[in-house]
Amino acid sequence: MQSIKLIIKNITHKERVLLFVAGSILILALIGIIALTIQTKGVMKPVRGGTFTEGIIGQPVMVNPVGAETVADKDLVALLYSPLSDLVNTIEVSPDRKQYAVKLKEDLLWSDGEHLTSDDVIFTIELIQKMGNDSPLYTEWQGVSVTRESELQTVMTISQPFTFFERNIQTLRIIPRHIFGSIPPKNLRLSAYNFEPVGSGPYVVESIDKRKDGFITEYNLSENKLYAGTPPFIPNFSIKFFADMDALIHEAELRTIQGFGITNFVPDEVFSLPRIAIKAISMPRYYALFFNQTNNPALQNRELRNALNKAINKDRIIKDILKEQGTRIEGPLLRQLAGIEKIPSTYEPEEAARVISATDNLTLAVVIPEIPILEAVAEKVREDWISAGVGEVNIYPLPISDIQEVIKSRNYDVLLFGNTYKNTADLFPFWHSSFRFSPGMNLSLYKNSEVDKTLEDIRQTKEITQTQIDRLIKIDEQIMSDAPASFLFSMPYFYVHTTRMDGGFPDVMFDVSDRFLNVSSWNVNRVRVIGGDTSTTTEDNTTN
Repeated sequence: MQSIKLIIKNITHKERVLLFVAGSILILALIGIIALTIQTKGVMKPVRGGTFTEGIIGQPVMVNPVGAETVADKDLVALLYSPLSDLVNTIEVSPDRKQYAVKLKEDLLWSDGEHLTSDDVIFTIELIQKMGNDSPLYTEWQGVSVTRESELQTVMTISQPFTFFERNIQTLRIIPRHIFGSIPPKNLRLSAYNFEPVGSGPYVVESIDKRKDGFITEYNLSENKLYAGTPPFIPNFSIKFFADMDALIHEAELRTIQGFGITNFVPDEVFSLPRIAIKAISMPRYYALFFNQTNNPALQNRELRNALNKAINKDRIIKDILKEQGTRIEGPLLRQLAGIEKIPSTYEPEEAARVISATDNLTLAVVIPEIPILEAVAEKVREDWISAGVGEVNIYPLPISDIQEVIKSRNYDVLLFGNTYKNTADLFPFWHSSFRFSPGMNLSLYKNSEVDKTLEDIRQTKEITQTQIDRLIKIDEQIMSDAPASFLFSMPYFYVHTTRMDGGFPDVMFDVSDRFLNVSSWNVNRVRVIGGDTSTTTEDNTTN
């Protein structure tokens, strides 16, 4: 120690400066090495904390799985209620594939602390059946018998094998019997619990903000401490509601919302938003012009229907209106999702004009949802049909609520509308003749006995094989030949979010609310770690 002091005492001023500089360089080098190591060897790890605000167009009407129909309702249901797939321990199928023994996990709780049991499962299914057409789930659960085996287990029985029934089970979101059990089905929509639910999902309602005119402006959600799944990284999740896309985009520009979905076309204004990412998620859905032969006798002519399809320049619609965001289709089978070769364009304007010109005084009334992008598509179709010789084409844009009534009554010549499959291989609900009338979604009132039989066979097959795919292609070709509709395009779902948000999204969505299936993995706070345990954590932290 004495020698070190002596050395320091005897070094010159110049030597002291050089020593200081050398030491500083060494320290900076070490810092650089550490920083480089962290940057190259470290991984970003999500941590619990922060808030997230989603923007939605529309208003909640019935935040209840058995009655939710609007986008706002379905989105809130997805955050507040768990699907059975998250609550079930096992699903055992009988050898004849008509009975499904569904066993819940142990110690499941509703957000108010009450036990979630098989009685809730039975109550939910039976309530859907009692509601009939007032529940959008009625056709899925019509004729299903459900019995109680124990506090955790039920047995669901169907009359004949149904390939896709297990998916119906997994996607069902049940409601609490102790809350809704004493309410008559006809009065269900009057319950205050439809707006402040007792659920089983990752979040619970903390508060609801309204304007003086009754417009709900925001739902503030907080983490459900009794949630059976993985706790969400984001403990506070808000939903803001807007009257239209312009108002929503304005708030996104102000950064008061961090995420929102687009079901149709991404406007140019969205691409100019600061620090955002746009995720395109595949959806088994398409838009078509459905011909109602009952409402307009001229449409009973199959050659004319085919000509109307051939007159439409679908590629121009995709280029000029959809800005290449859609994919042209020619039939109900979404071949791009099934990995099947795409069908060439059916656009033949000269052949279409030859057939259409032979039909005197052809007048068509086209009903469409009051959505700007679909109005633009309808105008392009109108131009093509007039050019091909159609005498008059009248377009009637209607609000979504009115469209639903028109669909129920089947009161249209032509309907421009979109269909979304719950399973890409199950065309039954949209093209089987038993679904020609409300609440069925066979919007063309299509009837073909051979197609019916093949659709039934596919539903009863144990699993989808190449043989079944070949059958689907055969159905697709038959429907295209019969031309009950002019199939236009399919589109993905677009989710827009700030680059700060990260998390998991499904590869394919069967409903717009499916974007929340992995909401517990969404995160806005992350830290970089080196080696050791790089798994995620739910400890509170701040963004680094």
